[in-house]
Amino acid sequence: MHEVPSNGPGHETRDVNFRAVYWLTGLIIVSAVVIHLGVWWLFRDLRERQKQGMHEANPLALEDRGRPPPSPQLEGLQQMTRQFEEKPSPTSRTDSYGWVDRKAEIVRVPMDRAMNLIVEQKLIPSASGSQSQGQNPYATLPSPANSGRGAPKEKP
Repeated sequence: MHEVPSNGPGHETRDVNFRAVYWLTGLIIVSAVVIHLGVWWLFRDLRERQKQGMHEANPLALEDRGRPPPSPQLEGLQQMTRQFEEKPSPTSRTDSYGWVDRKAEIVRVPMDRAMNLIVEQKLIPSASGSQSQGQNPYATLPSPANSGRGAPKEKP
């Protein structure tokens, strides 16, 4: 069995340094008080600086206080309604010849004639030529599907 010392029950004094524990506790409490006082002083100083920097409110803002903001204005709505009310002329611009810019020699051509000229001069590959070979004429163009990079180049 374990024998009790002759001077009575007690605690082990070799495992814990109570003096160091008390000093650490006191240091933490003093640090907390200093930090709280510093933060209190900082907020008080900021409040004083804000009061010094405040100016009187704008008189127009004081007039509008309590009044709701104006409703949003839809821009261009009148133009859109006018556009739908106007009826196209019997000779539309797409059905006639005319000058767009004489100096630059740019002319207006009817839509059907312009499409025929594009196909005849092969400015855009015709549907029968490129589709029959199984090639997409737009494959090399950037698109959202290829993140704007275009088609990968084939290695010979």
